[in-house]
Amino acid sequence: MSNMQQNKRVQKQLIDISVWNRRDNFDFFCDFCNPNLGVTVRVDATHAYTAAKQKGVSFFLSYFYAVLSAANEIEEFRYRFDKDGNVVLYDRIDGLAPIRVEEKNNFAEMIFPFADDFETFTRTARKVIACAAVTDPYEQAEAMTDYNVMLVSALPKLDFTSFSNTQRAPQGNDYPLCVIGKMGEDRRMPVSLTIHHGFADGEHISRFFELLQEKLNQL
Repeated sequence: MSNMQQNKRVQKQLIDISVWNRRDNFDFFCDFCNPNLGVTVRVDATHAYTAAKQKGVSFFLSYFYAVLSAANEIEEFRYRFDKDGNVVLYDRIDGLAPIRVEEKNNFAEMIFPFADDFETFTRTARKVIACAAVTDPYEQAEAMTDYNVMLVSALPKLDFTSFSNTQRAPQGNDYPLCVIGKMGEDRRMPVSLTIHHGFADGEHISRFFELLQEKLNQL
């Protein structure tokens, strides 16, 4: 599936910063060398894991869907820079995830279109994963013209307590980065979130984790 096919339904609104309610926050944090805010929270995956096993579906795609579903409900998670440096608000954000390609001993960054219902999302996601073996590592990421994505990366063998992401120069990462770690015996797993502080504050991050827990409990 091409980037054009994935992004053809995307709509974006140009933000007039002069009247934007986040103007002062944005102007202040954009001067920082690292304008990104990061936090790691342990979430309860008991229901999501049990439901995935009972239904015979991928646990990875289950929490991937929950992450995107929660993020799409929060406006501040859908702000981005366009190619000219303007702030835009997307109506929808998709997922960008590194998928392991065993034959190449490498990963391919793949774009996963978001869908409101889990069945549609997983059906499309399985097709995307199948294409990873014939996709160059950063082919899709480098071809993006719209950055209506959120990175969702899985580290299922690592039970971390904090995480530091790479930063894109010169303005930081304008799209959120989410890394999910190893689930413990208590069925809780670490979720690291990094987001541009000019776009979002702690209140929005707190809301994201509240929604994420709700989504996981509803799978």
